[in-house]
Amino acid sequence: MLKNIIQTGNSIEGEFYFELFKRDIRFTVEDNVGISYVEQCVTYINSLSESVIVKLCEASIRYCNEFLEEVGEEQLVFLKPMDVLSKIEPIMLCVPDPEGRDIPVLDLELNCEWEIEHGMEWIVRENEVLYVGPYYGENPWGDYAVKKNWNYA
Repeated sequence: MLKNIIQTGNSIEGEFYFELFKRDIRFTVEDNVGISYVEQCVTYINSLSESVIVKLCEASIRYCNEFLEEVGEEQLVFLKPMDVLSKIEPIMLCVPDPEGRDIPVLDLELNCEWEIEHGMEWIVRENEVLYVGPYYGENPWGDYAVKKNWNYA
């Protein structure tokens, strides 16, 4: 499941296979998070339901097209929501300190064709898409009840 694990002091990095994109991506771990929690988050990311994936894709399309509109470029048309995945490349799963919780989360940094400078971030917790937008290192344990204007979830 996890491979090429390197531990330096309190940090752990490695790779795992991301089924949605059919490729290995990196993971990084905050503080003293144990490997078992990393494995829990990796299992979670690879078992996202189709409805969660579609919501992530729909929010990514909203982000894409609003960004393109703002910079004066033509919006992109996708025949189905998952077609946007061809414009996205996952870079790294950021595994947060679970802060005493036993809940896996997805905090993913991605590159996207439309926003090369900031890329994109996806946050999913308890099968709810909480954040999709520019990568700002948002807190996966944060309160997303009120959406910021750059959150397309």
